[in-house]
Formats: sequence, C-alpha cells, structure tokens
Amino acid sequence: MPTVSLIFVDGDCARVEAKPGETILAAARRGGIALSSDCEIGDCQTCRATCLGGALDYEEGTSVSLSQDEIDAGEMLPCVALARSDVQIQLPYERAKLIPAKPFLAKIESVERLSASVVRVVYRTLGLSPIRFLPGQYVNLQVPGTAEWRSYSMANSPGDDRGLEFLVRLIDDGAMSRYLTERAAPGDVVQCRGPQGVFYLRSSDRPVLMVAGGTGVAPMVSMLRQMKATGENREVTLCFGVNTAGDLFFLDELREIARAISKLDLRISVATGPCPADISQGVAPDLIGPRSLDGYDVYLCGPPAMTDGARRVAIELGAAPDSIIAERFVAAGVPKRAA
Repeated sequence: MPTVSLIFVDGDCARVEAKPGETILAAARRGGIALSSDCEIGDCQTCRATCLGGALDYEEGTSVSLSQDEIDAGEMLPCVALARSDVQIQLPYERAKLIPAKPFLAKIESVERLSASVVRVVYRTLGLSPIRFLPGQYVNLQVPGTAEWRSYSMANSPGDDRGLEFLVRLIDDGAMSRYLTERAAPGDVVQCRGPQGVFYLRSSDRPVLMVAGGTGVAPMVSMLRQMKATGENREVTLCFGVNTAGDLFFLDELREIARAISKLDLRISVATGPCPADISQGVAPDLIGPRSLDGYDVYLCGPPAMTDGARRVAIELGAAPDSIIAERFVAAGVPKRAA
C-alpha cells in the first residue's frame, strides 16, 4: 500500500498507508490524523493541499474543482484524491491549530439590512461553552425549516464570548436569503457546525495585504478585530470592492477599525456606475497599487474571479505564491459557500 506523508507548515509530519480505492482524507482519518475538510466531494477546496512528490489520481466522474493548470502545478484535494504511489502532501496550516468541527446550536439576536444586497445577522451560541474558532474561519448553518445548509465566515473576533456575527449576501430565490428576509426573527434557533476552514490569520510580523470582494470582507474584519484586540502593530492594507454604490456596506465599521489600527490603509472601490467622491472606481484588485509585495502575507477572499485576479496581481508584484492564502466564495449550490 502507498505511504502518504502529510507535512504541516509547522514542520509536523504524519504518515499513513492508503488502502486501494481509499482517498487520502479517508486514510488520514483511519490513521487518527485530523485534516481540514468540509464538503468531501471535491467542490469546496477546504481540504486543498499541495503534492510535493508521488503520483495521484482521481476516479473517473469525480468532481474536482481545480483547474488543469492547478493540478499540473501540484495542487490537490485530499477528500477525493487517491495515492497511486508513495506521496508527500504539504498542508497549508499548522496541525496544532486545527480546531475540530462540532455541531452546536445558536439563537438569532438580530437581523439588520446593511445594503440592497447584504444583511448582518448576529447569533448567540447555546450550550455549556462558547464555540472556539480562529479569526477568518467559517461555520455551516442550516436554513431553518429546510434540509439546506449554507456556510458563512464570522466577522467578529474569537474573543467575543458567545456572539457570532455574519454578513450575508442576499441571492434571488436563495434559501437562506428567503429565510432572512421573510421569516427570521430574534429567538430563532439554528443548527450549526464548525469551525471550518484554514483561512485564518497567521502568526507573523510581516506586513499584510487583504483583498476582499463583497461579503468576503467578513473574515478580514474578524482578523482586523483580533489584531486590534491583541495590539498587533503590523502594516496592513485592506482593499475592499463591491459591484455598485448601492452595494456598499460596513463602511462606518471599517473606518472605525482603521482609526484604531494606526498602520491600517483602507481602500474601497465600486466596480460599475457612479460612486461617492471618497470611493475609487474599479474592482478590488485594482486597489492593490504599484508596490512590491515581496515579504508580505496576502489574504484574498470573495468571488472566484476576484480572488484569481488578485492572486495574479499579487504574484506580479512579488508576493511569494506560498504567502498567499485565499478563500473563494462560490454560489449557493456548492456546499462551501453561500455568497
């Protein structure tokens, strides 16, 4: 049986043998090794990793949400990948920081319309202890009265006791959108599972670039609030873009954070149509600007086209590919994200 070597960014390494027809994720679980995962059907990319050596394969008909160029570059999805030889897999997170996902209940405290397309929902977790998470992670929420689940990143920092704050983009005829605009009320109890994901603020003293599209700003806000709470003094640039002026939201909160973090450079843009005098015209990657990103930690979150475009710009400006951490918000039919 092939030996799978799992190498975490903190240097920890674990090994397990993979049985015929067994995915790398399944082999790791059988060996008692926890890996980050969510959809487990090749769609969400929560488990995404890099193959450093060896041969991988995917069964015919398997859904793999990676491009051929990404696969050729060694990117892989442990939840659906099979080892055809001994393989070495690089995981983009620290093994010690992986918090096991668990089911829990949360109660709605408030629902607030922030713009034509965004709602803020605040929950209070129920149970004996608050949910632990890292700034930037997300949880899965069941749409009350349905079998549908959606995934949303927390906007609050982990130290906010039992509170969970989400920024939800409303989608025409979306299950969660209909619930939030038609039926949701304070006191409603929701089934949840989390935390999920490896998009979280890394411990570092390097300068930071954050590029967010739409509600992709939520995990960035969580990270910034954590930096504010802990007194981190890193140079940070947040580039935040929306489609139209009517989609602008959370500006007062972002400006308040910028006043509290002296080295935070806040840049905001509108892609189409008229925009306020203090807002730039263009998409979020346009805000990155002509600078060297050598030595930066880069965080990207939002629609795939935006994150892919921002990644290209960041690399062109000198960012090391392994310093770029991205979370792609995909449409509601895919388990990973409801944009």
